[in-house]
Amino acid sequence: MKLDKSSTPAVKPQGQWHHGNLRESLVQWGVVLLREVNLDQLSLRQIAKSAGVSVGAPSHHFGDKDGLLAAMAAQGFRELIALRRSYLAKLPADDLQGRMHALVRGYVEFAQSNGSLFELMLGAGLSKRLQYPELVEQGRASYLLFCEIAQPLLPPPAQCAMPHADALQMLWSSIHGLAILRVHRRPAPVKASRSRTLDHQIDSMTQFCLAAIAGLRIP
Repeated sequence: MKLDKSSTPAVKPQGQWHHGNLRESLVQWGVVLLREVNLDQLSLRQIAKSAGVSVGAPSHHFGDKDGLLAAMAAQGFRELIALRRSYLAKLPADDLQGRMHALVRGYVEFAQSNGSLFELMLGAGLSKRLQYPELVEQGRASYLLFCEIAQPLLPPPAQCAMPHADALQMLWSSIHGLAILRVHRRPAPVKASRSRTLDHQIDSMTQFCLAAIAGLRIP
């Protein structure tokens, strides 16, 4: 759905952000608007109008559009972490495979439900992202959560066919690839033998990751 630049969302974000915390208000409104328009359509003017402040207010807090986008991407990582932790909290600590499934589910579901925000978080739309410490910190925290859950499933380093850091990166890359395909609603060139539903693909990805982990063990 496209949003005219002169309009505001019909439903406001949950909660109220007072001008005493204007930075947070602008970030939250930016995230809300990004669920209705793509990144190219989003403007500082839209965000300021939605937050009920002057057009110059975002520049005062963030410098330019990229500064605000970086803060929005950081908020996206916080929400992604919170969603996955909410799934993990329902499982016992020793259910390692179940926790891997929860991790995959949280990542892919978040991506599909927040496509434009997800691409802002991990795509090429935001230049010079390393200049924004908040974004770097939250992106790292999200990846470390993945490592925290996946690493205990790996064989001990002496029995693993590749360094743990490389194995974790390849596992994450596979999950991320599925998430991107779901965001763009692009199926594989050849139809799989079973359903393409979200649940089925999450289950299949979890099984794939667990099989890949098992295959890393040196006989």
